[in-house]
Amino acid sequence: MNNPTPPYEQVRREIIEQVRTGELTPGDKLPAIRVLAGDLGLAAGTVARAYKLLEEAQIIVTRRGAGTTVAPGAPMEARKLASTVQREAGGPIDAGLVSLFAGPVAAARARGARDVEILASVRAALAGESGERA
Repeated sequence: MNNPTPPYEQVRREIIEQVRTGELTPGDKLPAIRVLAGDLGLAAGTVARAYKLLEEAQIIVTRRGAGTTVAPGAPMEARKLASTVQREAGGPIDAGLVSLFAGPVAAARARGARDVEILASVRAALAGESGERA
């Protein structure tokens, strides 16, 4: 994989962005750690680390038996963290690059793909994986 950012950090940033943009709203249920790890092709410990950091940042809340949900004050916290995440990612996002991806992302969403699946597919493409299975 060409992305030097650790996978747990990529998961953390993606969830923060989904909360910031309103794709995830307070009370929305997140996938169980093992389910999300399986969807993304990551170890459960990697996703658990991301969830732990998100809990510490008051973005998500995990309750035994009730699962993991977006915290009540998460949108405000996500907006605060977004500028930090952007700086960590290397500054402002290139609008030209965003426009290159807008069409394919819209097409993937129209097919019912979730953002985490789209992101995993982009990561696979960056890593040179075709995604085809024998």
